[in-house]
Amino acid sequence: MVEVLFFLVILFGVFLQSSVGFGTVVTMPLGILLMGMGVTKPVVTFIALLTGITVLITEYRYINWRELLKMSGVMLVGVLAALWVAGRVKMNFLLVVYGAVVVGIGVKKLFFPAKKQTSPAVQNTALAIAGIMQGLFVSGGSFLAVYAVDRMPDKREFRATTNALWAILNTVMLITYFVGGQVDRKILIMGAIAIVPMILGTWLGGVFAKRIQQQTFLKLVYIILIASGVVLLVSNL
Repeated sequence: MVEVLFFLVILFGVFLQSSVGFGTVVTMPLGILLMGMGVTKPVVTFIALLTGITVLITEYRYINWRELLKMSGVMLVGVLAALWVAGRVKMNFLLVVYGAVVVGIGVKKLFFPAKKQTSPAVQNTALAIAGIMQGLFVSGGSFLAVYAVDRMPDKREFRATTNALWAILNTVMLITYFVGGQVDRKILIMGAIAIVPMILGTWLGGVFAKRIQQQTFLKLVYIILIASGVVLLVSNL
């Protein structure tokens, strides 16, 4: 039963990533609660990689290559630094930090949405933090959005470029998991099964992206985000 719920979470996260450009910030906290970090992180990374490639194949002509190059360079540094830190800090502490960040993101997005363009300094700081959050928790999307929304206001350009970015970053992360011996038979089986909800979620997200009432939909996402972050905090304090 837990595995079924986990794959439903995967489907929902893929749907989010495919439709609005990010989804693992919701998938990860829910997945950790169900299956733990050891299973959730590599499986979600693998599925996010496949989702990014799938969207990239169909939307590549809308990629902003200049922004993709910049985002990839900055975030890769953060990803590699975070992967180094993750092996040297207690997991409970990281999960408490993650829970607090997730709640903070949800509250900020839900109750205090940005009303004007952020400054370049804030954008670039958010981009660097996005790389760290991606490396630690496969959840750089919300911080990346602070940078990318103002830089790429066109919805299709944003969606195509961010998914291309996830394809690049998650490839690097998967390689480090294999090299570090973090992928076993169970994770390979879970990843293979998760391809099914990934395909369904990608299709549904592509359909939804063309008809999206984005603000109402995102409010629901932020409520789920706050709830999952609170549960992570309570269960790890």
